[in-house]
Amino acid sequence: MIPQAKLDLAEIIQSATGGQPGVSPDMLEALRILTGSWNQDGHLTPAGAAGKRAGLIRAITNRLRLEDTLTRHPEIIREPIAGPIVIIGLPRSGTTKLHRIIAAGPGMQKLLLWQLLNPVPLPNTPPNGPDPRIALAEAYTQALRANAPELYAAHPMAANEPDEDIFALEVTGYNYINCSTVPAPAYKAWLDQQSFTPVYRWLKLILQVQQFFGHGRGQPWVLKAPQHMGFLPELFSTFPNATIVHCHRDPKITVASYIAMIAAARRASCTIANAADVGRYALEFWGEHTRRYLAARAVLATNHSFVDLAYNSIVADSLACAERIHAAAGLPLPAASRAAMLAWEQSNTQHKHGKHSYNLADAGLTPDDIARAFAQYTNQFGGYF
Repeated sequence: MIPQAKLDLAEIIQSATGGQPGVSPDMLEALRILTGSWNQDGHLTPAGAAGKRAGLIRAITNRLRLEDTLTRHPEIIREPIAGPIVIIGLPRSGTTKLHRIIAAGPGMQKLLLWQLLNPVPLPNTPPNGPDPRIALAEAYTQALRANAPELYAAHPMAANEPDEDIFALEVTGYNYINCSTVPAPAYKAWLDQQSFTPVYRWLKLILQVQQFFGHGRGQPWVLKAPQHMGFLPELFSTFPNATIVHCHRDPKITVASYIAMIAAARRASCTIANAADVGRYALEFWGEHTRRYLAARAVLATNHSFVDLAYNSIVADSLACAERIHAAAGLPLPAASRAAMLAWEQSNTQHKHGKHSYNLADAGLTPDDIARAFAQYTNQFGGYF
């Protein structure tokens, strides 16, 4: 039997800070609850604990670097953020493909994986030559592919590809990915009671930092994370000119696929990885966040821009989808962008990194369970399935 491993938050903080002034109180509270929850219910393997330890050290280090950067360059907070286009939808609904196609346009700003994992330039980075953060991201993806091939097949990652905003938000300590890929019920219960307004302020700051160092001022941004569905008011409060792009697909398919992906993540890190547990988590979490989204959209749609797209349309004619998105956001779609988008799609065919298999019954759920949890969503948007 593989022994269960524990995390020592004091040791993690010491390793991240070297004994220097430490973690901000808000992040420290989140990390205390998170590590306590992982130690209680996460059933981490030694390898899983080592991976989580490394992730927490990275998060703490990045938070300190961001705070130091903002102290040295207070003008960063004046960087104007254009847009952004924000792609949402239930996991496995085509959001990743659409995100990367839109981001392929040469005039579009995006958060590449190497920037998400390390938002601030590393100390002593040479002014010329490759950014060392790229090599760190490549090592990260290689380890993921080797240790969790099922997860990688479901969600391929590359250092120079854009990825989900939630990776950058590890610097806040407020991140639902922490209780999906490893069981953390106490942390999730705490997180459900927190305001995410500061989290979205940090997301904007991270965009401003990238823009400040990358000289992309004036160019529009494209973001993506299914998790944004539950936080429309916070998102629009931070980005009032955002254009929301909602990818739609039958929840009976998306939830089954998501469960298989998260179960694969848990098998890679935990001594216990029960698909039925993941099924209950997915049904509760995404059912609630979808209901919150529908309620918020009913109020906010009057004054904000939404684009609804069917998964089948994204698969069949992504360029037509891109045209709709750009028109809604008031952006031109030049020939160079069209060519770049088509080139990306031709180089990234479905199942390129392996086929992702899933079955709703494996999680102990039935189509009726999904129908009940997503009845309102299906009634409103079922025509897109």
